[in-house]
Amino acid sequence: MAHQPLDDLELETLEIFLESDQVHEECQNFVMAHGFLTALSICPIAIAEEQWLPVIFEDTPTFDNEKQEKQILQYLSRLFLDIQKELESEDGFLVPCELEMGDSPEELSELQEWATGFMEGVFMTEGQWFESEKEESVAELLLPIMVASDLFDDEEVVEIRSSEKLTTSCIAQIPEVVTDLFLVLRTEPEKRPFPKTRPKSGAKNNKSKKKNGKK
Repeated sequence: MAHQPLDDLELETLEIFLESDQVHEECQNFVMAHGFLTALSICPIAIAEEQWLPVIFEDTPTFDNEKQEKQILQYLSRLFLDIQKELESEDGFLVPCELEMGDSPEELSELQEWATGFMEGVFMTEGQWFESEKEESVAELLLPIMVASDLFDDEEVVEIRSSEKLTTSCIAQIPEVVTDLFLVLRTEPEKRPFPKTRPKSGAKNNKSKKKNGKK
């Protein structure tokens, strides 16, 4: 049977559940989970569902019944496959939110949440992202996502985020760099994009701050 992408109603059902009182307060919301699964889709090795589900949920949800549990787990698995199919297609990658930052440090935009989830996926599989021959290219490509996330406070990221113009220009590259990261890590060398000139990032050596909650 051919894969069926999640429709609008299924996406809404999943989004509502991940924001509900049935999940742990540190459970990833939909956009964070999408970013997290996007990073895992780019990772060169397959990550088993048993490994990534606990990261999304933080703790076992309180499902109403077995039917709801089966439905939500199926939706997450299909979302993961939807993202993989999108990355493998020749169409451009779409981030499921506006490419904009929050108005204040206390309130993250959906893009910041998506980028935070993405970087958590990178941290989970870090050894696969920073092989010696790819390390520099990957670090440079990750910079716009690092800028958008709320996980880094090194000098380079702070400098970009201190300028609204630089920040806007930087985060506008995110859909493109997601595709480039997929090509760099998942395709043969002759098919990889030539690295674009970007400031060098310190993604590999940075430590993440405590994850922001969904509430």
